[in-house]
Amino acid sequence: MQNILHLFALASVPDGQRLGRRILIALALWHHRSRSRRHLAMLDDRELADIGLTRSERWVECNKRFWQA
Repeated sequence: MQNILHLFALASVPDGQRLGRRILIALALWHHRSRSRRHLAMLDDRELADIGLTRSERWVECNKRFWQA
């Protein structure tokens, strides 16, 4: 997540680099979502209760595509 925040925190970018920077940010965000959902899928019932999620909420989140928020 720190890498994503670092990309967002970058100051103004010249026009020629703006598209490339936006693509990198999108890729980093998609990777983070995919990884987070993989980890979420491995949590047991106790760990889910600790973070306030049910099995059905986990199922919904884990079945989203990486580009879906």
